Amino acid sequence: MANIEDGGFLKPHIFTLTIPQVDGGTNLSVQFSWSQKLLYSNGQLTLKIPFNFPKYVTPAGKKISKREKIQLNVNAAPGTEVLSKTCSHPLKELQRQAGKLAFSYESEVLTWSSSDFFFTYKIFSSYTVGSVLLNSPSLLDVDQRDMFCCYLFPGDQLNGKIFRKELVFVVDISGSMRGKPIDDTKNALVAALSKLDPEDLFGVIAFNDETYLFSSSLTPATVEAIENVTQWINLNFIAGGGTNILLPLNQAIGMLSNSSNSIPIIFLITDGSVEDERHICDSMKSRLTNQSKVYPRIYTLGIGSFCNHYFLRMLAIIGRGYHDVAIDADSIEAQIGRLFATATSIFLANITFEGLDNLDDFEVFPSRIPDLSFESPLIISGRYRGSFPETLKVKGILGDISNFSLDLRVQVAKDIPIDKILAKQQIELLTAQAWYSENKELEEKIAKMSVRNSVVSEYAHMILLETERVRKGSESTSAQQFSGKADSHRTEDSKPQKIIRVYKLGIGFGNLNATVENSRPGYEEKGPPDAGEIFVKAASNCCGKLFGRCCCMCCIQCCSRMNDQCSIALTQLCGALACLGCAACCDGRD
Repeated sequence: MANIEDGGFLKPHIFTLTIPQVDGGTNLSVQFSWSQKLLYSNGQLTLKIPFNFPKYVTPAGKKISKREKIQLNVNAAPGTEVLSKTCSHPLKELQRQAGKLAFSYESEVLTWSSSDFFFTYKIFSSYTVGSVLLNSPSLLDVDQRDMFCCYLFPGDQLNGKIFRKELVFVVDISGSMRGKPIDDTKNALVAALSKLDPEDLFGVIAFNDETYLFSSSLTPATVEAIENVTQWINLNFIAGGGTNILLPLNQAIGMLSNSSNSIPIIFLITDGSVEDERHICDSMKSRLTNQSKVYPRIYTLGIGSFCNHYFLRMLAIIGRGYHDVAIDADSIEAQIGRLFATATSIFLANITFEGLDNLDDFEVFPSRIPDLSFESPLIISGRYRGSFPETLKVKGILGDISNFSLDLRVQVAKDIPIDKILAKQQIELLTAQAWYSENKELEEKIAKMSVRNSVVSEYAHMILLETERVRKGSESTSAQQFSGKADSHRTEDSKPQKIIRVYKLGIGFGNLNATVENSRPGYEEKGPPDAGEIFVKAASNCCGKLFGRCCCMCCIQCCSRMNDQCSIALTQLCGALACLGCAACCDGRD
């Protein structure tokens, strides 16, 4: 069983890992590897890494000089020009080539960094650019088909025309949305509506057990209409009742059935799960395939962990849209704003690839290619067998309803680990497909991909494996990914001592009971302890009995101002008390 005290996500942005007890004087070396999506806004890509260490993680006592080192490599693929913009730290440029940049930073510091690291750069081009990268699978790869990755950047097209917008917002106002979720959703919705142009058309549907329509047909986004819908939202967005998603979605498709020369978009916002989710996907797939040349897109935003994000992701795949997550209430407004910006800046739609008919096998992720927006680059990946063409032709429809065609250069990715880069995206998309199809073989494939690439999934678990090195006589602990059916790896010089399963890494498939009970959206049904509480508890474990109600932080700050002799005396005293405490515990157990 997994205990939250052993490690896991306390909150969406806080991951903890408890190091098992070690002897005093032992050196601990901790190395983390992870992948993250770069933020894209206004044509710029931003890498942001947590690099802010609280004061209480610096050991108390005499300040010791420490080395702080950062190495940054930017590889935007061949054929592109990278322009660095802003950075939080004084980086020194080491290398500059076509599509590549290398930087370093090194400094002697007395205290750990108090600011996060961020780096912003831009792919410079006045038109849409892209490329196709190929790579062969490794011998241990779960899928032995060759890999490809195709990306398109919108470029700085100042005169690029976006599609006229026809949007229907479908918003959950069930009882679980009460408080901050419904308030922030209203604020974000009003802000989004105010950004529409007068020639755009919109509709708003609020739903719980029933549906509430601002208008039975689409309304031009005039100043008067925006004022009216703002008043209507304030009067009707009152949290209460259950959750029925299918009815408002069908009503939204009906409102968009006569769209022409535009991109019709359904914008679904919900925090709950429903029993008929697979039926909803079937219904949307059937209705959208019977629509006109440009059928409605579906963009979905899931709030909290009680909704089924894989259902919402599947809806977005079916509707050639995007899915995003707002796990905590504080991120609702920002996530709605980001998703809305992507949905309303589409300039290239109905994207297809030509020249792949001669391949023996071809699979693309996602299965239905989304549109290209000025606020979001497009990355498509997949597997294939056969001889990939030297150029790949991309076709689509531009915002002025003219045809678009672009030949992408195909090249082998020599120093870009495509499998690592694409693993998370493919696992998430395949998990949505496995949930929808209830395919056990696909679940097993995802589990193997998760273990192979060390990427979190719903079908694998991260564990801490403690081993005793017989040859060296020392102990070590390693974190590994295992599928539910995988066995622990043993070697001749390692003997498993203890296995700890890390708590809750996957986002789950929703919680029907919490939805029925109208539980407010959150990361846990029962709130986890505060992150600071864990640190304070750990720091005060040995000295709490000595100082009684004395604040641990006060104690640490006090210790940091002592001279060496006083620190040594206090250390000896605490060590003696700790030994007495251990003896008392042993006597009690005896």
